[in-house]
Amino acid sequence: MRMLLLLMEDIQLEKYRILMEINRKAMLAEEILDIEKEKAVSIFLAGICCKEAVIKYKKSMRVNPETDNIYPAYYIPPYNGGKKLRLIQGYLPKTNILYANHYELEIIRLLSMFAPEHERVKVMVKNALLRLKSTCFGNSCTKGECMATGISVLRFLAVTRSDDSEWIDKLLIPLGDIFLSFGNGQGAIQKGIPLSYLLMAFTDVNNARTKNLIAQKKEWLLDLLRRGWITGRLSNGKISEGDSYNLMGKYIIRNALGTLPEFADISKYEIYIDSKDERCYCNI
Repeated sequence: MRMLLLLMEDIQLEKYRILMEINRKAMLAEEILDIEKEKAVSIFLAGICCKEAVIKYKKSMRVNPETDNIYPAYYIPPYNGGKKLRLIQGYLPKTNILYANHYELEIIRLLSMFAPEHERVKVMVKNALLRLKSTCFGNSCTKGECMATGISVLRFLAVTRSDDSEWIDKLLIPLGDIFLSFGNGQGAIQKGIPLSYLLMAFTDVNNARTKNLIAQKKEWLLDLLRRGWITGRLSNGKISEGDSYNLMGKYIIRNALGTLPEFADISKYEIYIDSKDERCYCNI
C-alpha cells in the first residue's frame, strides 16, 4: 500500500512539473515543441484521478463529496508531505481552495489548448465550467484567496469561453478594481492578490478592458520592469525559492505591457541578469 501511495504521489508531481515547465516556456516565449505538447496531453489524460481518490480528498477537506463543487473533480493537487506547492508564476498559496483549483484548471486549460477535439477533454471542460458556475470564486467573490482563485477561473475562461464577455467581466471588474488600487513597491503580492498571476490573466483575456487597466498602471509597471530584482541568491549565500521566480515575473510584466499598441514590439527590450549583483532588469 505504501509503495502504491508513493507511486501515485510521483505521478501527481510529474503532472505538476510538466505544468510548471510548459507555463515557464510560454511566459519566456520559448518554443513548446509538438512532442512536448503530446507528452503533456498523454500524461495529463493518463493521470486523471480516480473517483475514489477524489472522494477521499474531498472528505479530507470536510465537504460532502456528493454535492461539493468547490474542489476539483479530475485533478487533486500533490500532497507533497502536506506542504503546498507554488502556483505557475511562483506564488505560494495559503488555502486549499486556491491550491486545488489552480492545479486542476491550469491542467485542463492546457489540455483544451493542446487537444481541444479530444472527447475526454471536451467532457472535462464542460463539467469544469458547470462546476465553476456554482462557486463563489467563479462569480466574483472578493474575499481572501477566493478572489485569487478567480484568476485561475479567468485564465480558464480566456481559453475555453473567450466569447463569454458577461462571465469574464463578472470576474474582471472586481479584479481590475483591486489592480488599480495597488500602491508603490515591488508589488509581488498586494491585498492577497499575486500581481504576476493577475497580469497573466489580463494578457490572456487581452480585450479593451484589460488594455485600459494596464494602460492606467503603465508607468508603475514600467518602473517595476526597470528595477533590479533579486533572482534567488541572498547576500548570505542562501537561495530564496520565492525570489527565484522574479525573472519570470519580469517577462510576465513585459508580456502584459506588450498588449498595448505602443508596446507592440516590446520583445526588443531585453530582460537580463546583471553579473555584478545577480539581479534581473529590463532595459526598457
